[in-house]
Formats: sequence, C-alpha cells, structure tokens
Amino acid sequence: MSDVDDFFAERAVPRRRARGAAAGLFVLVGVLVVLAILAVVADVVTRGLVEQRAAAEISTATGLDDVAVDVHGTSVLWQIAHGSLDDVTLSSGSAGDPVSFRFDVSDVPTDLEGTSGAVTGTLSADSATVSSLEGVSSAGATVTLGDGDMTYARSFDVPLLGAVPVDVTATPAIADDGRALDFTPTRASLPDTSLSLDLTPFLGDFAQRVCVAEQLPPGVVLTSVDVEPGRAQLGLRSDGLPLTSSGLAAKGSCS
Repeated sequence: MSDVDDFFAERAVPRRRARGAAAGLFVLVGVLVVLAILAVVADVVTRGLVEQRAAAEISTATGLDDVAVDVHGTSVLWQIAHGSLDDVTLSSGSAGDPVSFRFDVSDVPTDLEGTSGAVTGTLSADSATVSSLEGVSSAGATVTLGDGDMTYARSFDVPLLGAVPVDVTATPAIADDGRALDFTPTRASLPDTSLSLDLTPFLGDFAQRVCVAEQLPPGVVLTSVDVEPGRAQLGLRSDGLPLTSSGLAAKGSCS
C-alpha cells in the first residue's frame, strides 16, 4: 500500500469527546435532581415552620392548645417571596370537644402582621359553652340545645306570679346584620308542675337576643346557625381577620 492509499484509508473516529459530553450531561442532570430535591425539602421545612409559628400565635391569642394551621398551595417559598400566603386553613378541636372551629383564610401576610383577606368558616359549641356566653350567663339562664331549637331556663316576671323560673323553647335567627342571635319563643312552661298556667299569651316577653360579636374578633359576622341535640354550629364570615395577638384578642360589639 502506497503512502497515498495509507493516508486515505478508513480509520476509527475517537469517541472520547462524545463520552465526555455524555458524562457531563449526566452530572448536570444529577445536580438538577439534587437541587430539585433540596428545593422540595426546603419548601416542606419552611411550610412546617410557618404553620408552627402561626399556630403558636393563634394559641396565645385564643388560649386554645390544639390549634392547627395548614398552608395550601404548591410552593410556600414562592408565596413568601410575594409577601403573602394564598390560602390557609385554621382549625381547632373536633366534633366532641366543647368548642371547635375551622376557617379558610385567604391572602395571609407572611409576617403575620396586619389583616388577612376574606375569611369563611364554622364554629361549633356545646350547650355548656353556649350557656357561658356573656349574654346568656348575665341573664341567669342555662341553655339546652335540641333539634332545630333550644330551651333556655331563667327567671321571668309573670303576671300574678311575679319572678318565677320559666322554661322557654325558641328558634334561633340571625339579627343585627350578623352580629347577634334572636331567639323567638315557640312555647313556654313552668318547671314547677304544681303550678298550672297558660303562658302562651306571654311568649313575646320571653324573647331573647344574644350578642355573638362580643365573643369574636371585630368584623366577624354570622352567616348561618344550625342547632342539633347538644350542639350548635355557626357559619361565620369576615372581610379580613387581624392576625396579631392583640388583634385576635380584641372583640366586636353589637349596635
């Protein structure tokens, strides 16, 4: 073979550069995977820290020990970078506890200062809790919750008898633009069975109004009321919830 033929003879192409590029690509993919995992871990850790801090703040303000905070959305870090959490659920207690609640809160400032966006949720309470409300206890009444109605026992001035204890069964309705509950009597009786007196003509005198706003942060109003044996559930709404300890500890008022 001549030198010319040798020059043009087929030779194997070196693959070292191709193998090097492939190895570099695998390294890059590996680094990206690791970074993605770290980002997920950081987001999970950050989410947990935000939830714990918020729960601690609310527990301090309300005196409840079992407050839970759940931050929704795909990335807490992204939400924090924008200064607010899109959607947060606050909850405490369960169906068997004296008081339980669940609220969905939008646009929560990440520094937990100022006021959130819209709030909707429910508050559930048993008969003993309802009886302890200022508007009920100050009237010397006790409350028993029934199926769609409630019975409250307290002293009333009854013609011919003076001040006597009366058991009044009434249905609740929202009043004062959602700040109070009115209880319209449907029947009344004397717990002292030795006395026989038709109290129907006096039902209007046994009506009661309870200011619920005095038990809730300012701006929170009622949207619904449901009564079942032993328990009452209130639907609540607010255009914004104060998130500081002082804000949550403040109470509203009725007109």
